[in-house]
Amino acid sequence: MAANRSGRSSAPSALIRLFSIVDEPDEDDDARLRKRIGVVAGYATIFAPLTIPLQATGLPIAWPVAVALSGFSVGNLLVLARTRRFDRYVVALLTIGVVFVPVANVLGGGVTGATMGLVWAFMASAYAILALGPARATPWFFAFVVSFAGMLAIDPLVVSVVPAPPYLVRLASYVPNIALPLTITFLLFRYTDVRRREAEARTDELLTNAIPAPIAARLRRGEQRIAESYPETTVLFADIVGFTPWAQRTDPDRVVALLDALFSRFDELAARDGVEKIKTIGDAYMAVAGAPEPREDHAAASLRLARDILDAVAVWRSQHDVALEVRIGLASGRVVAGVIGSRRILFDLWGDTVNTAARMESSGLPGRIQVAPSTRERLRDVGVAFDERTVDVKGLGEMRTYVVRDGS
Repeated sequence: MAANRSGRSSAPSALIRLFSIVDEPDEDDDARLRKRIGVVAGYATIFAPLTIPLQATGLPIAWPVAVALSGFSVGNLLVLARTRRFDRYVVALLTIGVVFVPVANVLGGGVTGATMGLVWAFMASAYAILALGPARATPWFFAFVVSFAGMLAIDPLVVSVVPAPPYLVRLASYVPNIALPLTITFLLFRYTDVRRREAEARTDELLTNAIPAPIAARLRRGEQRIAESYPETTVLFADIVGFTPWAQRTDPDRVVALLDALFSRFDELAARDGVEKIKTIGDAYMAVAGAPEPREDHAAASLRLARDILDAVAVWRSQHDVALEVRIGLASGRVVAGVIGSRRILFDLWGDTVNTAARMESSGLPGRIQVAPSTRERLRDVGVAFDERTVDVKGLGEMRTYVVRDGS
């Protein structure tokens, strides 16, 4: 039983070794699969020419031609295994296809004879898309068109010289020469389309992770410049107090891991509260409510997120034994927003509201939420209690601000 199990497991391994003669350890799965398909096609071209004598009944030249074409395929695979030059191998494989099909077509009695080789010729150009890429595959499609036109042109002569194969031979040839290549072509196109859709899904995911979904949708529709004014928003800034000196005396891996865990939690809370994360700047976190999707309760939503952030930081401190606090600042009003850059694009905000929110954070108190008068005004009907302060705000001078009272 053990020997049988060993025999069953060794057979697939032997096949994989045959198909993976040009695999490279550092290449991705897609490149490896493309190469293996090409190698399998090479093995197929060893045996495909040997069917010519069966279809070209009564022609002595059929066997020498079949053996010569099969021998070329063997040599092509041997050169590939020695040089590992896959592109050269593919070009040779496609070239022998351009030669093989017209020869088989003539020996099989013409276009309507036994070989039905035109489908194999088309499959070669289709495979070129997968192996060489669309640009380099185009000439091989034109080679197929020229070959097809040439076979049509000489078909009357071929029919008059080469005897037609028996009906049963022509009928039997439909399986290897039509059903099989069309099935392979379908599988190649299906594989290519599946990979394309997977790549598009990954691109969409990356895009929507980098910028808000409505903005990503506009970019996908082809908009080149996106700039909007949002009259009613609330901008939130949260900053970890004392983070820089703590990071300097802490192992870098621990710093990154803890910051990633905390900001990932902020992301979850922002999504739950319907607030749009804009970016992180070092140990600062920026978000906005009311852009790019307008909402009437933008101030209340931002305050809700601010409170959730304070709760999350308290849990984070307890779990990781970190003596750090967070300051949060809010300001409300008009902002200008848009997408900047062509690489590593970013949806960003500008305006006095953004500057004021940043100043509310920087002049705030650890573990507290400080809001500008603009936000305080929009929270009058929410039932929030504030402690009033007068602070000297950088760039804005002396300013009356409001700190959310604990427990309110």
